[in-house]
Amino acid sequence: MRILIVRIGAMGDAIHTLPLVNDLRDRLPKAEISWLAGPAVRRFLSGHPAVDRWVPAPRKAGEVMRFLSEERKRYDVAIDAQGLIKSALLARAASSRVIGRASGFVREAPAAWVYTEPIRPRLPHIIEQNRELALPLTGPFPFEETRYDVPIDPPPEWDLLEERPVLLNIGGGWWTKLWPPEMFAALAKRLREELDLPVGVVWGPGEETLAEKTARMASIPIAPRTSFRELGGMFRKARLVVSGETGPLHLAVALGIPTVALIGPTSAERNGPLGSGHEVVEPEAIPCRPCYARRCIDFRCMNAISVDKVFEAVNRIVWRQDHG
Repeated sequence: MRILIVRIGAMGDAIHTLPLVNDLRDRLPKAEISWLAGPAVRRFLSGHPAVDRWVPAPRKAGEVMRFLSEERKRYDVAIDAQGLIKSALLARAASSRVIGRASGFVREAPAAWVYTEPIRPRLPHIIEQNRELALPLTGPFPFEETRYDVPIDPPPEWDLLEERPVLLNIGGGWWTKLWPPEMFAALAKRLREELDLPVGVVWGPGEETLAEKTARMASIPIAPRTSFRELGGMFRKARLVVSGETGPLHLAVALGIPTVALIGPTSAERNGPLGSGHEVVEPEAIPCRPCYARRCIDFRCMNAISVDKVFEAVNRIVWRQDHG
C-alpha cells in the first residue's frame, strides 16, 4: 500500500502528526509511507524512521505542474492531516481515496468536501484526532502510547545548559499567542530570587530582538542561534520549559520534558500538552476564547495570564521533581 501524508507546514502541527505516522508504520509495516511537506518540516524530520519518502510541497505554478506530473494518482490513499483547501486538493490529486477530518473539524470547511472518507473525530486532542485518521486503514486499536521519535541534534555550546535550567521560549508563530516580555522577565526574576533556579531565554527565527529585550530586562542569558533540531538538544538538558502554545512547546512535550503551557487564543483541551507532568495556565473568565484568531483588538487573553499563576505552575513542577 502506498500512503501519502499531507501536512505541509508548521513545526508544532508536524509534531502532532508524528504519532499518526508511527501508528501507520507499526500496523502496516509493509506500506510505503510518503509525506508531502514544506522545506522547514523536511529539514526538521529528515531521517524519521517511519517515513520512506519526502515529497516537496509545491508553491509555484511550475512546481504544481511537476507535482501533478510525478505524483498524480500515485498513491492508494492520501491522508490530509492539515485541513486546508490547498492540502485537500493536493491530497485528492495524489489519490482517488482521501481521508481527512469532517466539516467542523478542519480549518477551512470546504476542504472536507474533497475527502472521500471524512472522519468525525471522537477524541478532543488534535494528536488523537490525527491518529483517528489511521483507523480506516488499520482498524480499531487502543491509543495507549503516544510515540513521536522526534529527531534532535546536539545543542551548540552554552554554559547555562550544564546547570539544568528553566528555559523560557518567548516567541510564537502568531502574535496573539505571545506572553508579554515584561511578564517573562518578571517570572525569570522570581524564579532566580525565590527558587534559586538558573533561567535562560530561547528563541527562533525573527525572535532575536524580543529575546534580547526579555533577557536584558531580567538579566538572564540568551541562547545562541539554533536549528529546530538543536533546540530539541537544548530541551533535553533543561529542567522544564515555559512557553506559549507554539512549536517549541510541542517539541518539549514530544521529548518528554515537563512544560508550563501558556494558552490564550487556542484550547488547552485540543492543543495543550498531551500527557502527564505538564502544567497549563489559562486566563479566566474571557468568553471569546478559544477563538483561534491571529489578530485581536485588545490582546486580552495573554495579558490576563498572571506572573503569579505561571510562577506557581513552575513551582509545582519543581516540587514534583525534587520530591519524587
